[in-house]
Amino acid sequence: MYSRDLIDSILKAADIVTVISSYIPVIKKGRSYMAVCPFHDDKNPSLNISKEKQIFKCFVCGTGGNAITFVEKYEKISFEEAVRKVADIIGFHDERLQKDAYRVHIDPSIKPLYDCINDLEKYYQYALSIEEGKIAKDYLEKRHISSDEVAKFNIGYAPKDGAKTVQYLQAKGHSLKSIEDIGIALAKSVGTSDNNAGRLIFPLKNSNGQVIGFSARRLADDGSSKYVNSPETPIFHKSNVIYNYHSAKESAHHDGYIYILEGFMDVMALDKAGIKSAVALMGTSLSSEQIMMLRRLNCEIRLCLDGDAPGQTGMMKMVTQLNRAGLSFRLVSNPGDLRDPDDILQESGPDALKESMGHLVDAFDFQIDYYTNVKKLDSPEEKRKVMMYFIPYLRNIEAGIDRDNYIVKLSNATGYEIKAIREQINKGGNADLSREETTYGDQIEFERLHPEQRVLKRLLIAEREVLYYMLESMDAVKYFEKTIDSFYYPLYNSIANYITDYVEKRKEPINISSLLGDIASSGAENADELESKVSSICEDNYHPPYSIKALDDCAVAIKEEKERLYDDDTTRKALSGESDSEKAKIISDYIKRKNARRIKEKANKKSN
Repeated sequence: MYSRDLIDSILKAADIVTVISSYIPVIKKGRSYMAVCPFHDDKNPSLNISKEKQIFKCFVCGTGGNAITFVEKYEKISFEEAVRKVADIIGFHDERLQKDAYRVHIDPSIKPLYDCINDLEKYYQYALSIEEGKIAKDYLEKRHISSDEVAKFNIGYAPKDGAKTVQYLQAKGHSLKSIEDIGIALAKSVGTSDNNAGRLIFPLKNSNGQVIGFSARRLADDGSSKYVNSPETPIFHKSNVIYNYHSAKESAHHDGYIYILEGFMDVMALDKAGIKSAVALMGTSLSSEQIMMLRRLNCEIRLCLDGDAPGQTGMMKMVTQLNRAGLSFRLVSNPGDLRDPDDILQESGPDALKESMGHLVDAFDFQIDYYTNVKKLDSPEEKRKVMMYFIPYLRNIEAGIDRDNYIVKLSNATGYEIKAIREQINKGGNADLSREETTYGDQIEFERLHPEQRVLKRLLIAEREVLYYMLESMDAVKYFEKTIDSFYYPLYNSIANYITDYVEKRKEPINISSLLGDIASSGAENADELESKVSSICEDNYHPPYSIKALDDCAVAIKEEKERLYDDDTTRKALSGESDSEKAKIISDYIKRKNARRIKEKANKKSN
């Protein structure tokens, strides 16, 4: 378990809006932020995020917490893993985070596969240095890949005799099942063999840098596939993989951007040109998991696929995906230049590559260029469809030079007159009519303590009000300890204990985010319920301003209602099993006490 001060340091360094927006789209609403809640089937934004208090709360399903507990709940991981994830998102470094970081949470059934694939990666790297590996080294030299880059990207070679690769792994103590489960074993009539045999090897790693699969490139034009990727295995899922992500995520936090490229060699080309924040896909589309990984980088995405028609079409597809995901992105656009980044580096040098990568346009400009230069519009139907596609976007741009410029570009691409485009824009007005907004009123939550009783409003409101003041003021905490001591409602009593413990240990006012960290790291079975309740109480806006009188009123209400509950419970128990005459006497005494309480309450109201 990480220490309290380490967790506090991470929470103080983290911005909850940044952390949550690395998982889901977040929109600003006044002083707060809102998002569609991922913890229930939400259609309208009901997740409220307070930048000031560094907490979140859903007003529909009740889920609440801080930056760490959001990640814990969203990814369904342990609290310790969530601590490391948040630190990773915000670029927080501390030696204590690395201590035993991977030991506890590796599934025992997966560990033999990691051990096996780690040995295989080393074997491939070794094979590059033997005589047979010269064919692979010659290819790398031809592509101007230096020995430093070979080492940095762990490039290897798979010997042609794939059976020997399997024998090597078995000699290292790995079972045939493990070898098959990492995805390299190919059953043949003569035995099991490595299906990467005779190919150049690019290791594929997860976000922590653990190798999980391989992409193997052919070295001879023998009619086989240019690349062979690992099949789906217990540790390799293509939809979760972005090449070089584990290495680039650190520089992306620092640089504020990440380049998405189409090929491994393109990543190395940018690396040689001094651009470290670059990754590659294994295809021309993004999975939802990959979008999630990019979101966590909290930086601008710079999309750059090949300049040929398939590459540009792939970028068009990704524009839609990135727009839907609400991510910030621009696109590298060099109309007429069909070269990929590696070609530019080889032919024109690093400065030319950096200049090319700096030609960035927004989605509108890129899409207009696409329809102007790549997929020219021929039929009237196509032209109208494209024109109508851009109209909602133009409606959301404030009237002025920028909008006028876009209208001219759209006119050139589609052939529609500027006047006709303006008429379409004005038809819909300036508002984005597709967005629905829901206003959530303040809600007071009341819980039933006894099935046969009505909701005990006075007691619960009083106890909740004291908790609210305790979260706001250390004086209220002292008042609780001296005057009230405990609450009737168990959940509120637990929260009060966490608050008093917090103040006793830290000697400072409550930081809500840190308090939620204490609750989450405590291991309590009802931690989720406690976090949700604290987050809910923090968002209350109906309590009177803090004062000693307000606390005194609450203390009186709590005392009286506790006595009433005790009296009711005692009477109910006394009635069970008694004779009719005894029951009549007990009920008579109960009514007398109840009437006396009413008279006393009326007298108190008059005196106030």
